[in-house]
Amino acid sequence: MPAVTRTTPPLVLVRFLNPVMRTVLRSRLHRPVSKGLLLLHLTGRRTGRRYDIPVGHHRIDGRLSVLTNSPWRANVRGGAEVEVTLDRRRQRMHADIDEDPQRVAAIYRSIIDEIGWKQAQRRLGISIQVGRTPTLDELEEAVRESGLSVITLTPVAARHDGAVPGGLA
Repeated sequence: MPAVTRTTPPLVLVRFLNPVMRTVLRSRLHRPVSKGLLLLHLTGRRTGRRYDIPVGHHRIDGRLSVLTNSPWRANVRGGAEVEVTLDRRRQRMHADIDEDPQRVAAIYRSIIDEIGWKQAQRRLGISIQVGRTPTLDELEEAVRESGLSVITLTPVAARHDGAVPGGLA
């Protein structure tokens, strides 16, 4: 059995809680949940469908980041313009995904070290089968097998790669 596996909440729970969280994150009652959740607004690449997804967020090296293994992450491969609602403020952001096993494992390990392996299971959507903090090798295997990834969100106005927001010259 792998040391770390992906966990997925029951679909009935997701279908009930996601609409509730979307409403709360947009409301004046957002404060208790905004500390750990944000609302990610993105467009499906193939379908063009708009998604509003409540996701956990972390600060990694001072940058707003989402750790996920959910299938919707494919919509940000290669970079994508998205919007984020955090603390009731909606703003445009650029999303970049990192799926490199070594880098992603190191980020997961850093967060696990910070919050503890027991708490990390709930907050990161993983199950740790070994009863201790997993090694980097064990986390790299989980990245490869379970599709763990890190999405970095950068405010569009704050990008430093020379790209012009919206692609306009």
